[in-house]
Amino acid sequence: MSTPIIAPAKPKNARSKRAAVAREPKLVEKEAKTAVFVRSAGISDKVKTALTELNQLKKPHSITFSKSNLIRPFEDAASLNFWSSKNDASLFLIGTHTKKRPHGLVWVRCFAGEVMEMLEVGIEEVMAMSDFKGIKSTAGSVPLFHFSATEPHSTLWDSHPTYQQFKSILLDFFRGNEMDGVALKGLERVISVTIGSSSAEQAGEALQNAAGKGKAVESLIGGLNRNPSGGGDYEEDKSLPVVHFRTYNVHFMRSGVPTPRVELSPHGPHFTFSLRRSQKPAQEVWKLAMKKKEKKSTGSKPKNKNIDINEMGDKVGRVHVDRQDLSQLQTRKFKGLKKRKGEDTDGGDTGAESEGGAQSDGGEKPLSGGGGEGRKRKKV
Repeated sequence: MSTPIIAPAKPKNARSKRAAVAREPKLVEKEAKTAVFVRSAGISDKVKTALTELNQLKKPHSITFSKSNLIRPFEDAASLNFWSSKNDASLFLIGTHTKKRPHGLVWVRCFAGEVMEMLEVGIEEVMAMSDFKGIKSTAGSVPLFHFSATEPHSTLWDSHPTYQQFKSILLDFFRGNEMDGVALKGLERVISVTIGSSSAEQAGEALQNAAGKGKAVESLIGGLNRNPSGGGDYEEDKSLPVVHFRTYNVHFMRSGVPTPRVELSPHGPHFTFSLRRSQKPAQEVWKLAMKKKEKKSTGSKPKNKNIDINEMGDKVGRVHVDRQDLSQLQTRKFKGLKKRKGEDTDGGDTGAESEGGAQSDGGEKPLSGGGGEGRKRKKV
């Protein structure tokens, strides 16, 4: 991973620290991801319509840039890294249009504030929601995805790396908040993604069906093989079949049984995409992004440290405590334990020795003959 342009600011208080922790990558992401829709300079009407319609499907977890930006994601991803950190977004959809690659959409996925992978598709056909009649589904409803393919390409979703990448990005782009269950009545939208035939196969079928019908049909077939921009060849593999993106509305009809009869009606938008160039993620970054939470083994019981069972069957615990300094221990204060003024720390042993020395020299010390003065204790 490259070094970020702007180093993250150190949090000044607990609130900003919690906000910074909330933006960090998580092992289990239960919330919908935010996507940023970006328009490059000089896009076509097809690209404008596609960005608007896909934004309607992604709402309310989307951010739209109203102004056009001079951006080339495959050449310089510094702007995407900055926008990802600034808006706390990990998904981008960039509309591009050039003479060499007309009507393009670049799907970008980030990890830890940096671009991880990109995939560019070309818009062959587009139909907006307004082209279909009927009641539209509510914004924010999570769609049900259905991936299929025609018979010659039935295994491409699981075998071809570009189609695997496109499928993974689509599921991550339109995912919602993680829930324990799904209500049947809450299912309002179905998106069908089907791999169709390539442009070369369409031209071959048209050639077979139009055998011997004159030069007009030959010019039509030549138009299928011709580059629509009139420039050089694309870098993508033209042999790859196109992808049909279709959106349907779900209707639950009466069936006479507890399970309703489900009917689908065209909802829009409808797209036909052709796969172009792609940038795969680095192996180390992909391994970090796909890291999962380790599951605790349920077969063996967890071993408790410092806990044992004695001979009587009682559970005994052992607590390790550091060595304590008993001189600093706070105890109850008694009046008799207080030190007197002028008394040594040894407890008055010096006075006893001097008194013993006086007795050895002159024998026993006679009591004074005063009345009661010998019984009184002198105050020191």
